[in-house]
Amino acid sequence: MTRPSFIPTGAAPCFAAILLALFSLFAPVIAHEGHDHAASERPADVRLAPRFEVRSEDLEIVGVLADRDLLIYVDRASDNVPIQGAQIEVEGPGIKGVAAAMADGVYQLPAAALTQPGKYPLMLTIQAGEIVDLLAATLEVGEGAAAAPAEKDTERSWWLFAAISLLLVCGGLVARRLRRQANGHGNSSHPR
Repeated sequence: MTRPSFIPTGAAPCFAAILLALFSLFAPVIAHEGHDHAASERPADVRLAPRFEVRSEDLEIVGVLADRDLLIYVDRASDNVPIQGAQIEVEGPGIKGVAAAMADGVYQLPAAALTQPGKYPLMLTIQAGEIVDLLAATLEVGEGAAAAPAEKDTERSWWLFAAISLLLVCGGLVARRLRRQANGHGNSSHPR
């Protein structure tokens, strides 16, 4: 196999190093679903939104603290169909009110008092047609904000983009210089 004329003999290790550096930067990016090329451990800082689940003979209720609101999902226990038009009263430390209906069995109640770390015992009174239930739940809010990991990922992505761009520019400059050198040597050894 012959070497292309625009690549000098000593440039092959340089090209190999550039390609290896680019591949090592892109390797984590090209991992796709089902093929995680990183360590198989689950990250320690994975956080789910604080939530509670309660069930009665007639109802299944899931409450999720989303930002500063408590979202309450109400389904019929027998067939898991969302219940619409229910009246849900929630009472607990720093919170008391009636949740507003959103859509498809989802209800929302402002819950800024529940955003601090701790365990919050809640009483839920649900009226939906002929169903009337009084249920107790505990919402546990853990330490740490969920926004911190997202900020770190954004910063890492920015640095990754900058490093890849820098390597591509350097690779282009090296290739350009090598082409000029090859053209200069080619012209001097083969006069026209």
